[in-house]
Amino acid sequence: MKILITNDDGYQAPGIALLADLMKPYGEITVVAPHTHMSGASVSRGGWFQSKAFRHADDLYSVEGTPADAVHFAMFGLDLKPDLVVSGINDGLNLGIDTIYYGTVGAGMEALKARVPAIAFSCDFGHYGPAEKGFAEVMRFILDHDLPSKSYVLNVNFPPKRYETHKGIVVTDLAFRPMHHYYVEGPEGTFKNKRTFLPYEFVPGTDLWAAENGCVSITPLKLGNRTASGLAELKKKVGQDG
Repeated sequence: MKILITNDDGYQAPGIALLADLMKPYGEITVVAPHTHMSGASVSRGGWFQSKAFRHADDLYSVEGTPADAVHFAMFGLDLKPDLVVSGINDGLNLGIDTIYYGTVGAGMEALKARVPAIAFSCDFGHYGPAEKGFAEVMRFILDHDLPSKSYVLNVNFPPKRYETHKGIVVTDLAFRPMHHYYVEGPEGTFKNKRTFLPYEFVPGTDLWAAENGCVSITPLKLGNRTASGLAELKKKVGQDG
């Protein structure tokens, strides 16, 4: 199996080095990732018409651009034709509504556009222990159950810092935790964005619930913006149902 490894923290990040090493038993590895830190880039593209890439080794490249740029260049610039794209291991959990922002997931979405299955792995900030200890078990779970798909990204999160190992692997839905956002003004017209989490009851079966209980969560994230339930609702409202 040909495997493309990427991330949004940059090609020199500790998480991508760990991921490349952990994925070696599963196939032929090539790493193509952003040249610099690009967290929060989602599935945005900077290199629509021109890309600058660097070859660091036969199996290691970096691209000046977003995670989606890196995946696009790997597939169509290097003509890699991977069987699987694996993104991460992100330095920070990718949970709930934050999944619409982070480039770890965005890289996987770019893979789905090319009809290639993708997995996005994340851990708590600087807390790679549960990922390193539990990775083989999680990959066995994913492969034994044939979870990779060309229709959705598998968003996988290892437990937060208060857990050294995971307490189980669960398939989850996204949670939507309420937050309060505010800005603090700094010098020369700068503003720093901050947020606080509002009181929230963890909903069983969601990714935040899994994290709170020390489990590995595997959440399917769809490609694009189509919503079957929304389409059915609008058709019903205008009398086009049935």
